[in-house]
Amino acid sequence: MFPNTFRSKRAKLALRFFTYGVMTLATVVLTTLAIFWAMGYRFNNATLEQGGLVQFRSTPEGATVVVDGVVQNFKTPGRANLPSGVHTIVMQLDGNREWRRTVTVAPGQLLWLNYTRFIPNSVTTAPMKTFAGLSGSLASPDRRWMLFHEKADSPIVTIADFNNEKDPIYNTLTLPDGKVSKTADGKYGLLGMTEWDLGSRYFLMHQQNGATHEWLRVDRTKAEDTVNLSQLFKMNITDAHFAGNNPNILYVLTDGTLRRLDIGSNSVSAALVNDVQSFIVYGDGAVSYIAKRRSNPNDAATTQQAVGVYKDGKETVVRTYAPEAPVKIAYGKYDTHSFLAIHKGDGIVQILRDPSENSQETEFAEFALDKNADWLKMSNNGRMVTAGAGSSVVTFDLELNRPYESNLPFLSGSNARPMQWLDDYYLWSDNGGKLRLVEFDGQNDREITTVAPGFGITLSQSGKTLFSIGKNEITGSYFLQGSQIVK
Repeated sequence: MFPNTFRSKRAKLALRFFTYGVMTLATVVLTTLAIFWAMGYRFNNATLEQGGLVQFRSTPEGATVVVDGVVQNFKTPGRANLPSGVHTIVMQLDGNREWRRTVTVAPGQLLWLNYTRFIPNSVTTAPMKTFAGLSGSLASPDRRWMLFHEKADSPIVTIADFNNEKDPIYNTLTLPDGKVSKTADGKYGLLGMTEWDLGSRYFLMHQQNGATHEWLRVDRTKAEDTVNLSQLFKMNITDAHFAGNNPNILYVLTDGTLRRLDIGSNSVSAALVNDVQSFIVYGDGAVSYIAKRRSNPNDAATTQQAVGVYKDGKETVVRTYAPEAPVKIAYGKYDTHSFLAIHKGDGIVQILRDPSENSQETEFAEFALDKNADWLKMSNNGRMVTAGAGSSVVTFDLELNRPYESNLPFLSGSNARPMQWLDDYYLWSDNGGKLRLVEFDGQNDREITTVAPGFGITLSQSGKTLFSIGKNEITGSYFLQGSQIVK
């Protein structure tokens, strides 16, 4: 009796350990498989390979997603694990032009396709306000306001408020007498709007009378508070830019010297950088510049072009080039780093990371065009650096650390204008009198409407209307127009 009972208990115990072992092993295997699955591993022809996770989003949402000809089981927004390698992605939304892109998915990569902007098959564009003439237009950073200057020698500016994008409100602003200088015969020089502050309340105007320059900070809500910077600081200012979020702080050039102005305290700094040819302000106190420098102080023939950064009270020269080199710069910040892009000639663009922190920094990246760049720009969020030479455009993605080359025939021609950034991923062009939107790498080229070249455009705050300038070729008048790009 006892031996049989003992054997029965031992069998049950063994079965229990076996069951626990199988369960533990199954848990480990399933957990491992789940982890591998989450990391993008899949079996491909009996081989375990790691893929990547692709996130899909579109404006408007609800688009069908097709990957390599296979319709996915979700609408945007959504996601899919794809094998590493090259894939053709198509998104489709009724009534809109098909969106198509070729992407390369790296093992373990999280790839965001969250910038798809659908454009209707037929874009409706309607005139909104007519101007007898137009010398310039300027859209605010918050996309709510737009300035219109009809006559270059007039102190009158029209301001459009796009809070109601279907029925904007228009107001007239007149620069007050005494705040703008006139010639002996009582006439103005050539006036132009140059820049908004980041808060979209103040803007800068520049007047040139012969060799005389004059800069004004204008309050769109109160014209009588216009500040004539040239008169206030008694300086010959040739260039001026707002700094950061404080509209009282500006960086200016006075006879080639970079200085900082504070309107609030009516103070001007000592010389920050000398012999400056051009400069770019980023944030509250970072300025990149191109200046003249002599390698031998006693020999004018040794003058070079110096590219540097002024930040936190310190000037750092990071590169020097020959005086005839076609140097261009773009400056911005992405993630936690600042980036300085320099076109040095021979079609080469160098990208330096945190140049003001270490004058001996290593180069972050480099890319090339087939000839010297006509223009060099950085995207609004600082992620993309793009350069153009004729119809050839190269965009470098700082996050993915890779360049994209494209050929855009509409940019060819002697009078071609540089492309401009519309948002973080889209560029726009008005060359040939056609307004086009193109993604950062040249894909999904969309013609929107006919425009008058040389004027600014803006996307409404809702993203549904694209405002631009048209021209009546018969009467010679101009008009603000709105294109409905979201149905």
